[in-house]
Amino acid sequence: MSQPPARCEAYDLRLPPGEGDEPRSPLVVSVPHAGTEVPAVDAPLLRAVGPALLRDADAFVDRLYARAPALGAPLVVARVSRYVLDVNRAPDDVDHEVCPELERPARASARGLIWRTSTEGAALLHRPLTRDELTSRIDRLHSPYHAALAALLEDRRRRFGFAVLLDAHSMPSTGRPGHSDPGERRADVVPGDVRGASCAPSLSHLVRRHFEGARYLVKPNDPYMGGFITRAHGRPGRGVHAIQVEVNRDLYLEEDTARWDDAKAGRLISTLDSLLEALVAYRP
Repeated sequence: MSQPPARCEAYDLRLPPGEGDEPRSPLVVSVPHAGTEVPAVDAPLLRAVGPALLRDADAFVDRLYARAPALGAPLVVARVSRYVLDVNRAPDDVDHEVCPELERPARASARGLIWRTSTEGAALLHRPLTRDELTSRIDRLHSPYHAALAALLEDRRRRFGFAVLLDAHSMPSTGRPGHSDPGERRADVVPGDVRGASCAPSLSHLVRRHFEGARYLVKPNDPYMGGFITRAHGRPGRGVHAIQVEVNRDLYLEEDTARWDDAKAGRLISTLDSLLEALVAYRP
């Protein structure tokens, strides 16, 4: 299969050096929530600007996994703020208040495909989207991201007989009002495998033991089991294994300002580098 475009409005693709038609490893790394860009066509509808875009962004997660290409794993990084469109949501996860022209969905989510409010309850939209505006965002931002992941994973499945997707995130150290665990202090690392449905048990075991061996507090699937990316692409029965990894932002940021903290980040990067090495070598 041909490689996805290296750059488009939806994402940046950082390929392993010298990788041609033959993948170097079975691993693909996805970073869906580090982006803060707001396309000009979407900006008039969004209330959040500047630093406010960082409040729910997984700031600098692509930097945490920067060594992935050198180790043989493509790194796919969403460019656009999740407030504009969240690629880790299903394309039909749209609140009726976000797009009244659609039929009312079975469940309403203020933070679905298009976020209506932040996790702190701030309104994010100046007005609802039209059906055409919603379709445009899906076509420009959601579909290309998932097409790139699918193509990269299929190339690796054909080459190695299996593929591994690491969906990389960060999380607030304490649950916010819009979360399922408001006010609760969180673990250092939360691996999510949709309670065993998205990957082989051996992969979940590897990830958990790796972080525990580095003396991090690990709570699998609590409070995050894995989002749309993990659920949509993880097909262990077909040889595609997906796991989501959430790291506590307090491990690498000044959390209140979302500023990178070198003193904190060094240890975490070392642990993640060795995790990438283990995943490149992993065989189900």
